[in-house]
Amino acid sequence: MANTTDAVRLLIEAAQTDTIYRDVYLRRARDLLSPTLDESGYRAVASMQKELDELVRHTRSAVVQFDWAKAAELSAQADRMRKAIDAQAGIAPLAQHVYDADLVAFDPFSPGKHLGPQAMQTGLRAQLLETLASLQKADTTLGSFYQQRSGYFSSLELARGADSGKARGRTRAELEQLALEAAERGDITTIESAAKQLRDYKDASEKNSSASSAVKSRYECPLDLGIPFPQDASARARELGMVEHHSAARPDMTAALEVIYAHAWGPIPTSPELEHEGVLRTQVLVESKVPTELATDELKVLGGQFIQQIFISSGGARYLPPMASETALVEEFPENDSVDAPSKLLSALGLRNRRGLARAEIENALMRFGPNLLADQLGLDPIEFRLVCIPYDLYMRLGPERGWGKWHHWTHFDGYWVVSGNRLRALVGGDGRFGGLADLVSISRTDARDSVYARFAVVRRARMVARWR
Repeated sequence: MANTTDAVRLLIEAAQTDTIYRDVYLRRARDLLSPTLDESGYRAVASMQKELDELVRHTRSAVVQFDWAKAAELSAQADRMRKAIDAQAGIAPLAQHVYDADLVAFDPFSPGKHLGPQAMQTGLRAQLLETLASLQKADTTLGSFYQQRSGYFSSLELARGADSGKARGRTRAELEQLALEAAERGDITTIESAAKQLRDYKDASEKNSSASSAVKSRYECPLDLGIPFPQDASARARELGMVEHHSAARPDMTAALEVIYAHAWGPIPTSPELEHEGVLRTQVLVESKVPTELATDELKVLGGQFIQQIFISSGGARYLPPMASETALVEEFPENDSVDAPSKLLSALGLRNRRGLARAEIENALMRFGPNLLADQLGLDPIEFRLVCIPYDLYMRLGPERGWGKWHHWTHFDGYWVVSGNRLRALVGGDGRFGGLADLVSISRTDARDSVYARFAVVRRARMVARWR
């Protein structure tokens, strides 16, 4: 029992920091904890506490009324119930961190200002490495996984925030961002300084090339996301209404993404006045920040949104769309009334239908049933793959050939928009009335309106990693 609780504590600690695999750690914690106290038992303890409070109240009432027979009977029941609760007292707090855990946590190693200056302390990584080392000893079943994660974090450079630009020299994109922010607040001195540096940057092609290479090496996924799925997995996926799709890399989008990545440290959570209905279509503000590299309207919208806002994936890391080609299993259905037809995938996830689902409900279903669906029905490793709501960039890439983005409804997209106070709002979009494929808005995580539909995809978990070094 002691060894089990120690392992569960370590898993909870790892889940808080290694957020891309948070669901893996929490699921393993459930597996280890269930023989001692499963989720239904944990819920029963909470219910018993309410019943105990009610019994005590009735016992007091019986005493006041001098009904000693009833008082004796009720007090005996209360005593038995209290002993049952006390028996789980030691493990109940631990169970709370497992069964009531928020399924999304911020990755402290991702770029952006939303976590503040304390996010990148050296001690945080050292603590995580120590936790992973302890897990290799306490839970040998997943020992190779813990070792692999240790290797990743050991080689990860600690954050280079905006302040580090003073030491290494700011890139063109960083200087442009600095000048734009200064213009907004009327800081003439900073504008003059940045403008002079940008003027002198014109002939510094080698400097630009070096900055571009640094951006690519830091954020570009070193794994090939375009590798086809195993044939048997694709065949089984078709039975669930999912089809394997390959989206090629687009040179124009790659250039846009490099600009987005260069600005990754800049954005801060959006102010309340821009939160109405979660709309991100603040055109004047966005266009003032979009560099000339983003030529088309589509790329201006894409670039403006990701430069101006902070988005995170369901893995908690900064959501920066992958540059390379990608292969994914995507639910294939037209955006029309037939969308309400029965679905084997929805049934496997325990979801009643495709619309009217709050994001919190969807994420809970994916956590509970997604890994087993991947392993048992598709033969895929849940550590390498993940079942999610379709990512926004994948929806944009696949949409034109499939006629998506024309109906007057929203689609759930994987991830969240970080607003003031580090609150999270679920990403949705694709409404033909407001930009179609480029439409990106947000709603509350508990909003279960009928006009939002879910479309799921199986992606490689590596696409959710924000930084690779």
